[in-house]
Amino acid sequence: MQWGNPNILYVLAVIPVLIFLIIISGYLNKKRFKRFAEEKFYDFFLNRFSFFHWNFKNFFLLLPMILLIIAAARPQWGQEVQIIQKEGLDIAICIDVSLSMKASDIRPNRLQRAKDQISYFFDKLKGDRVAIIGFAGTSFIQLPMTDDYQAAKLFLGLLDTDSVPVPGTNIGNALLTAQTAFPDPDRNKIIVVISDGEDLEEQGVEIAKELGDKGIIIHTLGVGSPEGSPIMIQNPQGNQEYAKDNNGNIIITKLDTDVLSRIAREGNGRFFMVTPHQAEIYEILRTIEELEKDKYDAKEFVRYQERYLYFAIIALISIILESLILYNKNSNAYHRT
Repeated sequence: MQWGNPNILYVLAVIPVLIFLIIISGYLNKKRFKRFAEEKFYDFFLNRFSFFHWNFKNFFLLLPMILLIIAAARPQWGQEVQIIQKEGLDIAICIDVSLSMKASDIRPNRLQRAKDQISYFFDKLKGDRVAIIGFAGTSFIQLPMTDDYQAAKLFLGLLDTDSVPVPGTNIGNALLTAQTAFPDPDRNKIIVVISDGEDLEEQGVEIAKELGDKGIIIHTLGVGSPEGSPIMIQNPQGNQEYAKDNNGNIIITKLDTDVLSRIAREGNGRFFMVTPHQAEIYEILRTIEELEKDKYDAKEFVRYQERYLYFAIIALISIILESLILYNKNSNAYHRT
């Protein structure tokens, strides 16, 4: 026999104390009676009192207490085999929130399209945990790993190009931050980077290889167009204008598919283009399903069955019986009149 909460059994030490109090209570009652009448009237006063029923009633008072203490200790016996199917992956979503994501070569703009794609991705997941990392010149964890997809969509909606104070695009730093978002070393890990691919620090490919060697799979989603687009910003006067470089030339930001493809290749993943029909989301989901089938096997383990319910039921029956027992010799001992 095993016990789920064996420390509860120490409470049984109270039972002998209660038995002693019950035994001594008869002596104390007789002593108190002598204060008001002679001892010879004691038997006459108790001529209808049944000590047998009284002891029997006390027994059914103590028995439920003992049984409930044992039930609380969770007795276990009898082995059963359970099959546990390991499910789900940990997926870190890295979303580019740099200024170039304001470009509108994909309507309404790159960032909003990226958020729409990831939101749809969350709607299709089942049993996987997700984290959200926003990045530009640096990166931060917007949402730690969770399986609450509604919360994930809420935090996703809060991201904008002002979320990261450091300008630029550093995909390598985002990958390193995503690595820290995985709390469980035993679960398979996937990073999904959605960006226009303008890795200004040029560290993404190198770090992707390091993470790939550790078994982390990296998929990339390219958002934007190779032709590029200017970036609409708001100037200090509150007017809309195109972003310009230090020489006054309008900045044209283009989708860099080469960088994103190399990052995915070094991370043992795949590169996808963001499309209006969201076909790339289904492709990522399909690769996730294949990974779960290949690397997540069922495991068997043996555990003892919980048996506390038996003791709880007997305790309940004892309480009911105790309520039916009377002290009167001339009355039915098990039915009140």
